[in-house]
Amino acid sequence: MEQKNCVEVSDNQLIHELSIQLQPSRQLAVLLSLAHCTAAGVFWPLALPVVVKIIITLLLAGSLYYYLRRDAWLVSPQSVVTLHLTGKNRCKAEIRAKKSINTIIDASTFVAPYMTVLCLKMEQAYRYRTIVILPDSIDADSFRRLRVWLKWKWQPDSAGKGR
Repeated sequence: MEQKNCVEVSDNQLIHELSIQLQPSRQLAVLLSLAHCTAAGVFWPLALPVVVKIIITLLLAGSLYYYLRRDAWLVSPQSVVTLHLTGKNRCKAEIRAKKSINTIIDASTFVAPYMTVLCLKMEQAYRYRTIVILPDSIDADSFRRLRVWLKWKWQPDSAGKGR
């Protein structure tokens, strides 16, 4: 009966909780930089005043700096550095500021061999936090375990029951 609440990750190993330690991601930094530079490049050919183009470029540069620090480099106090997945659809995220955030894994979470996008809904608020996990963010075995956990342990139907 207890084995229904476990995930089998190898022949004889069962997990009740999965903890993932995140690391800075060069791949995410490159993707964020490309996206922000592309967005900035789209505005320059338009017939806008130069002042507006400069303001938009500065805003995009600020956004890039914010997201690089928080999500790619993991140096911001708000950076998620550890994930503890428990229960059917629960995740406790620890941020660099030594705080824990209890969340519910949302049904819009995306799992693929090349990337996982973890959509977390805060339990006490109507806010969401999205965590992009690329293969260089965690070791290969943890990345595999996370994908197995999200595909087999967590079920989208259970995430919708609490709403």
